[in-house]
Amino acid sequence: MLSGCAIREYVPEGKTVLISNDVVIDSEESTDISTKEASYYITQQPDRNLYGWLPRVWVYYKTVNKTSGFGKWVNRSIGHKPTYYNNQNTIDSRHQIEDYLNNIGYFKSKVTTQKIEKRKRSEVVYTINPTKPYHIRNIGYKVKDTAVLSKIMEIENEMPVKEGDVYNAFTMDKQRDLITSYLRDNGYYFFTKDYIVFEVDTNLRQNKADITVRIDGDKHDKYVINKVFVNPNYNVQNPNTEMNDTVPFTFKLSKKYPEYRFDYVYSSNPKINFKTFNQVILMHPGEYYSNRKVTQTYRAMGGLKLYSRSNISFDTVPGGNDSVKLLNCNVALQRGKLNHYNIQLEGTNSGGDLGALGSISYRNNNIFRGSEVLRITLRGGVQAQKVEDYIIDEGMFNTKEFGIDASILFPRFLSPIPLSRFVLEYQPKTTLSAGFNGQIRPLYSRYIITGTYGYNWKASSHVEHIFTPLNLNTVKVLPTELFELIMSLETNQRIRDMYTDHLIFGLNYSFIYNNQNINSNHDFFYFKADFETSGNLLSLFNNTPLITTNDNYHEIAGIRYAQYIRYQFDFRVYHYFTPEKVIALRMMYGQGLAYGNSVDLPFEKSFYAGGTNGMRGWQYRMLGPGEFVNDTGYDIEHIGDLQLEFNLEYRFPLYAFMKGAIFSDVGNIWTLSNNESFYGGQFKFDKFYKQLAVDAGFGLRFDFDFFLIRFDWAVPLRDPAYPDDSRWRISKLQWSDIVWNFGIGYPF
Repeated sequence: MLSGCAIREYVPEGKTVLISNDVVIDSEESTDISTKEASYYITQQPDRNLYGWLPRVWVYYKTVNKTSGFGKWVNRSIGHKPTYYNNQNTIDSRHQIEDYLNNIGYFKSKVTTQKIEKRKRSEVVYTINPTKPYHIRNIGYKVKDTAVLSKIMEIENEMPVKEGDVYNAFTMDKQRDLITSYLRDNGYYFFTKDYIVFEVDTNLRQNKADITVRIDGDKHDKYVINKVFVNPNYNVQNPNTEMNDTVPFTFKLSKKYPEYRFDYVYSSNPKINFKTFNQVILMHPGEYYSNRKVTQTYRAMGGLKLYSRSNISFDTVPGGNDSVKLLNCNVALQRGKLNHYNIQLEGTNSGGDLGALGSISYRNNNIFRGSEVLRITLRGGVQAQKVEDYIIDEGMFNTKEFGIDASILFPRFLSPIPLSRFVLEYQPKTTLSAGFNGQIRPLYSRYIITGTYGYNWKASSHVEHIFTPLNLNTVKVLPTELFELIMSLETNQRIRDMYTDHLIFGLNYSFIYNNQNINSNHDFFYFKADFETSGNLLSLFNNTPLITTNDNYHEIAGIRYAQYIRYQFDFRVYHYFTPEKVIALRMMYGQGLAYGNSVDLPFEKSFYAGGTNGMRGWQYRMLGPGEFVNDTGYDIEHIGDLQLEFNLEYRFPLYAFMKGAIFSDVGNIWTLSNNESFYGGQFKFDKFYKQLAVDAGFGLRFDFDFFLIRFDWAVPLRDPAYPDDSRWRISKLQWSDIVWNFGIGYPF
């Protein structure tokens, strides 16, 4: 097939198709040169190939003469015009790599090129012959404005350019940005990086460089905010509308802060409380101009869903003195749509049971005139569920579900404790939610009530916190007499717990670190820590009339409350070989401990393995715990108190929007105590590593930019449910062992 798709006969005489560029370093000593970064300076990029095969180029050649119809569409959409080797581009790339080497301290290094031609294909090898790098000997400053020099000295220890380091023009540019940002955050509104010049004096014999940081300009003015004008009714289509009213609004953030004043200008009723902007607009009269506060204000205004656009501008005004000048700040906001509605209908097929679900959603972006977002969703559905002959038939659609969810997002911090400094720095948001869900089944009815009250904020561009001090989830089950009999005969306590009344009342906290830059494909890592506890606050009232006792367990309103602690750590590393070839590694550990008023974790808080996003060689919730073997004849869901999992995935392009992946998953779940329902599932240090499951597989991903559809096929290579000497299943695999997974988005 591959030989039939060869392109040699189509390549014009005297031309070759470029299929790869390689950068190598010819040096016996170690260097700081990155071949990956050097590759960025190669101007002519090769055609994508699959082990030397060029499917899109072949399609292009086969359809290039099509002038209309399907053939023309195939040529334009699937085919790719070949990249022919160009000697001038190679010469230009060589010079650019040499310039790059000069910029990182390897002055006068040489780059040689070699073209390898075979079967009308070309590979180009760029060989770097590095010289000895230059190191920085001394760093000095030449600044006429002593006030500016004093400010720079405040951050001298944070400067990226250090004595003893290898000379690097890119690091010097970072220092230029750091100085500029610091000055602009301390009143120097008109200061730009163009004022900063690095003078470099090199010593050829010693390979040393002396650097002088020069700030041009005899004097740079500092600026103070004079007035802040806020226009909450700005119209971008008619920006020159005459303002009919100007209202001053004075406020204090707390006793520790002085009184501030904003001037509101508008032509009609703004329909928003002015105090909404107290924690949003961080530029205050009498304070030095700060570019960081402008950025924080933009971010905070982005959280005001009432507004679709925002703009901040500054005007110089007469006044001030030789020390400081004055600026007026203008904040303009354009209103967006107030009300939103959404209707969804879908058909379902769960194990052959057909049904229909529908929902109606409403959103108001200014429910209390403070840009608070109210969301209300009504849901309902029916399903024709198959039942056993001994169950009374209640009609075709014997399963019903209905519910309502409501939430309010407050774009500010609601707390009895002001914490003004924290609020101004991080602009935390507050969320209040509640929900009710009813499920009517042939054997039982289940009613679930949920409620949360929490905060989320970003401590930096990489760090996010989510804190929910109040988390309520209560389940009430009304079984039929037949179902009560079935549950009385069930020996698996965790399955019985699924259909037992229980209440979760506690708190959650999540810490997220993600240093990914969405605008570039560079290495990054992600870490998330989740902590959750329940029942501790309620346990303080055990000996009060609020709490009753039943069979040595405590209940509130007739429902036993759960008491546990649960935590989980998720660490991910992404390494890019090219912008589209990446290795993704995930390591995950989680554990939960029930105590006090609980024997086991609630079913919905237990850990599981298998499914679309982890341990893909097993069906959803069908792996473990430990070496447990399900010989009951029923498809029970396997759960545990502890989870350990490792995932490795190599992602690569195929052609156009189709991408591929090769992956492997290693892990399992365990119970912390001996459980008769899951015999062999208890975690033991001397055995757990022998109970790790292993799978491997291949995936296809259809990346349409705005969403990604994923298909994964995996097989279990090592199954701990088998005896010790039979757990590796590679030689015993059959077609029926393949597990197919479908998902939206990447698994991690």
